[in-house]
Amino acid sequence: MATVSVDENELNIDEMTPSKKVSKEIIFLVISTLFLRIGFGAILIIFDWTLVWGIENALGVAEHSSVESILMTSFAAITYLIAEIMMTGYYGNKSDRIGAKPVVIFATFGSMIVILLYMPSSIIFEKFYIIHPFIALTLLTGYLAAIHFIHGIFASATVAPTLGFINHYSNSTNRTLHMAYFDNAILYGRALGMISGAFVWIAFGVDNTTSITEQSRRIAYSYLPLSLLLLIATLILYFGLENTPKKEEVKPFNLKEDVKIAYSVMLAEERKPLLLPWLSIAALIGSASIWGPSVAFRIAGGGNGQNSERGFDAILPIMMVLFALALPAPFWGWIADRKGKKKVMQFGLFSMPIALILGLAIGFPFYKEALLNQEASIISNIPFLLSLAPSIFFFSAFIPILIGSLGETAKKEKKEDGHVMSGYHFVIALGEIIGILGGGLFIGFFALLHTIGLIKDADIALLVGFVLFEVILVAGMTIGIIRLPDRYH
Repeated sequence: MATVSVDENELNIDEMTPSKKVSKEIIFLVISTLFLRIGFGAILIIFDWTLVWGIENALGVAEHSSVESILMTSFAAITYLIAEIMMTGYYGNKSDRIGAKPVVIFATFGSMIVILLYMPSSIIFEKFYIIHPFIALTLLTGYLAAIHFIHGIFASATVAPTLGFINHYSNSTNRTLHMAYFDNAILYGRALGMISGAFVWIAFGVDNTTSITEQSRRIAYSYLPLSLLLLIATLILYFGLENTPKKEEVKPFNLKEDVKIAYSVMLAEERKPLLLPWLSIAALIGSASIWGPSVAFRIAGGGNGQNSERGFDAILPIMMVLFALALPAPFWGWIADRKGKKKVMQFGLFSMPIALILGLAIGFPFYKEALLNQEASIISNIPFLLSLAPSIFFFSAFIPILIGSLGETAKKEKKEDGHVMSGYHFVIALGEIIGILGGGLFIGFFALLHTIGLIKDADIALLVGFVLFEVILVAGMTIGIIRLPDRYH
């Protein structure tokens, strides 16, 4: 698209009524985001479970809940987010200068290539296992961390430009709703991706054999189907979107300056109150995405680590949570655009604990027998998970409304969309690092308590550490939303 004229730049987007063409753009963007996130969600599962598989083989199944195991998982997982923090400012500003479309296409196609680079990880472990199991585990962890970092470089080029794209083609009457659709695509994508990752793990029968050689081959093959999803997403973006307005000047890459820009954006007076709730929510997303499936996989594996059904058992809790978050998001976006953002969030905060208590009380007769007799743990107790759904329904209001509030600040300050959304992406990546490292520290601490004998059951130690950390993050989010100024109406 040609460079926009002065008249177009001065046009007040909030006074425009979205055309059918705009709706088409957003629909294609949401669809491509869905496919991208399915691939990402599946990678999270296979990446994480590959590392646990290596830990079980190198250290022994009994040690997969050890402090060393938790630290290795934390290290490998955060490299992706470090890359996002380093690059998000650059790509956010670049999308303002050359348009969002080429940046998002580059990111999506690049992510497809990176998925294939995960494949050799398990083969590397297999080859060096013969030399020494610990050398094999160290190389597996290092390789996964390196490829995860490269993946994060491409991922950093997706969120800010995509959000900027949506923000550009939205106005004050539909911005939160459009952000809710984007939120839906992310949450549904992660949920479907995690299901896909677990299904691929089971379909290739990784846990159906004890041969490390055979298991390593099956893990490597599991990455192949995921690359096809990102190829489809790339084609949708290429043929379905028109570029956003762009500027002529080209800004060279400067790591220090670009990180500084992304950091400073969220410290602006207009956006600073959004910092605490966003950090808390991002930490929840990060810890739940990594530690939820990881803890569940370790627990569902049992004493021998060869439970062929543990893939589905482990993915069930996070899958149900993500779907419960995604389903009501457009409803909350539609309500918030009409009734006010802060009012709806306050209603959600008030209703969430009430819904949690009522859900647990009403559901108790259905889940108590299996839970108390330990025939089915929290991980695989479907009635227990369903009893959490009412509280998650109200929690689902916060994410799209907060993104909508952030988008409003860009329009009020007449800032470029990618510039402002790069600050959001910076905070999200920083929050997820807090979630992964903080969750790792909490879980590792309780793993240590098990090691020294203060907690007898390793599974209980892992669960308590994970749940306590999530409760702290919910408290931080609650405080942040309560303290939001009235201007976030």
